[in-house]
Amino acid sequence: MRDLSRAGGTILIADFVNIDAAGKVNIIGGGVQFLGFDPDTGITAPFSLFANVTVSLPSLDDVTATVEVALIDADGQPVTVPSQDGPAPLQFTQTVDFAHTINPEIQAPPMGFPGSSKVVLNFPSGLPLPVGTTYEWVVLMDGIRLASTTFFVPGTVEA
Repeated sequence: MRDLSRAGGTILIADFVNIDAAGKVNIIGGGVQFLGFDPDTGITAPFSLFANVTVSLPSLDDVTATVEVALIDADGQPVTVPSQDGPAPLQFTQTVDFAHTINPEIQAPPMGFPGSSKVVLNFPSGLPLPVGTTYEWVVLMDGIRLASTTFFVPGTVEA
């Protein structure tokens, strides 16, 4: 197992997130903790998710790692959503190369300068999540939890 003591992560829910051509993250309405819900459609409000993983490159034997963003419920179980193949866990996994791009015309960063990976997931149609439930988005690197953010989907109170 690799040493991830010098790895870190950030994750947040926002109204909208994008990464521009210069690699800068643009966040509108960041820090959402309560996700709106439309009782007529059974779908949450639209939202975006931003995750960032940073690693001090000398702390990795290999500069590649598996980064996963997953939605879990209050019991720590994966949340499933309908898909063409039936219910599927809501998770996104990719192999990330944290090495810095080397350009001979530009000075390279010093040894130990962190490599990073930014992930933006947009849900412009929301998600079919039950109300009255707490959820957690988690960021894992090679199966080790780096960061998480918790949110709640409130519903209407029956009289």
